[in-house]
Amino acid sequence: MIYTFLVICNIIGLLNSDKVLVCDYTKNPIKIDAQLNEKGWESAGFIILQDPKKRTDNKVFVRTLWDEQNLYVAFHVQDKNLQAKQTVLDHPQLYMDDMVEFLIDTRNDKDSCWNMDDVIYHINILGQKKDDRGTVNCATDPKWNGNAKYAIQLFGTLNDTTDIDIGYDVEVSISWEELGTKPGSLSVDFAVGDSGKLFDWVGASPFRSPYAFGKLILGEKDEY
Repeated sequence: MIYTFLVICNIIGLLNSDKVLVCDYTKNPIKIDAQLNEKGWESAGFIILQDPKKRTDNKVFVRTLWDEQNLYVAFHVQDKNLQAKQTVLDHPQLYMDDMVEFLIDTRNDKDSCWNMDDVIYHINILGQKKDDRGTVNCATDPKWNGNAKYAIQLFGTLNDTTDIDIGYDVEVSISWEELGTKPGSLSVDFAVGDSGKLFDWVGASPFRSPYAFGKLILGEKDEY
């Protein structure tokens, strides 16, 4: 059984060997206001997420930046029907809303278990979050609450099916202190939910599978 698991992990690693996003350095701290046209984001590298099962036509652009204090993530989501209900912290049904998600393996060890160094945030378009961290027993700790800062901007009308919306932006900063590490390359995954239809960058199943994550490579400061 162990050999079979290792083979599966190795195959997944090979399949995701091209899942790399370069995270540019920014000299100026990013103001978290969901205004993604500010200096820094315009030239940042990006990845595009789309549902491989074609259950939704949402198209998502994910960008990242870093400085000595924070890791920054920006989602630009094209969504024709903005829907969300949950306003309670850590609500178990938050994944049924329109939302974004990011997962970070802070030790970059691609473990087979959801360990203490692994962090996940779900953020819906009403501005509510569901976050947790792994434990020594490889289980989630839903009582953990992170301190990431974030802002959302909607382009359309919320919970109105009579019109066609454009989408939304989510801007996030999470401190290296919260991640418990110094600035450096990380294993990551990014995901999006469109009214319960979830899809992610690397095709992890379940999403909390650090061994399947892609690589976030931090650009050198003297390159920018």
